[in-house]
Amino acid sequence: MSASFAKKTAGQKRGRTLTAIIIPTAVSVVLVWLLMRGLSWQGLVQSILSASSWRLALYALIALAVLWLRAARFRMALPAPKPAAGQIFGATLVQNALGDLVPARLASLGSYVWLMNRRFSVATESAAATFIVSFVFDLLTLGPLLLLATAVRFGIAAPQGGSSLSLGWIAAFALIFFAASAAAAWWLGPLTRWFAGMPRALARGRENSVWARGAAFLERIAMSMEIVRGQGILPRLLALSLAIRVGKYAALLALTEALLVGAGVTAPHPNFWDLIIGVSATELIATLPIPAIGQFGVWEGGMVGVLVMMGFPRETATLVAFGVHGITTAYEYLLALLALAGLIVFSRRGKGR
Repeated sequence: MSASFAKKTAGQKRGRTLTAIIIPTAVSVVLVWLLMRGLSWQGLVQSILSASSWRLALYALIALAVLWLRAARFRMALPAPKPAAGQIFGATLVQNALGDLVPARLASLGSYVWLMNRRFSVATESAAATFIVSFVFDLLTLGPLLLLATAVRFGIAAPQGGSSLSLGWIAAFALIFFAASAAAAWWLGPLTRWFAGMPRALARGRENSVWARGAAFLERIAMSMEIVRGQGILPRLLALSLAIRVGKYAALLALTEALLVGAGVTAPHPNFWDLIIGVSATELIATLPIPAIGQFGVWEGGMVGVLVMMGFPRETATLVAFGVHGITTAYEYLLALLALAGLIVFSRRGKGR
């Protein structure tokens, strides 16, 4: 009976594993096929291969600098003793490559916390707190830039100038968003502690239950967040996060220009503000629980849809979507593999001493 049950359980696990692979693959294939209907794969690949080399190099340099700033933000938020800058940079490269592997950046969070805890002896709650703080600051800096991009794209910079919004009003709204961002960041620890009260209530006094352990973990994260607040570094974190956000779009603009200029596209190119709107909407779509391999198909579909709605030709939108996602993914995974190799080599050297 036990052998039969074990075989049945193993068969169920294999079935779930196959389902977890087959369904996302099928979704990605179908979405990519729908996006490429009527277009030439050969033309798309040739356009990507003919991308401007110096603009690609510019993209690679800016993107690498942005990742270094992300690592500096992680290190700034960590309590003492802090791991070396190079170690955190390696962990940042690894978690960044896994951002689209599953929705809600869970793979990024898990890999970052694991590396910081197992490799660099950082407490799990401290690592999780710094990741969550960084993620929240990423969201907070998006609001003002997205508002400004929307106002410029559909207001002041519209073909007919069809908006009565002045630059002063736009700046005022942006400042309000910045103030709201700072307030939310300041209260992040207390809010997390308040959320910890929910599983604590569900535990009903059972200290060894899953709910009680979850509440205790959230309370430790809240304490770590309050330590970050107590260090007086929130303004610097916000400024660093804004630089990261602007650098990200600057890198994508260089990459977009590399693709379109190299392909000889004479139609209008997406500008800086277009990319803020397009990438923001696309990343929001990619966070939905749609099963797809690395969000391929979902990401491209979102970008093509947004750019087409903004008036760009479908061919241009498709080249930007597939080129940007393909090149950024390949580059990020290359950096992650190099970082993993470096972390393994230096770890072995450290043990050998």
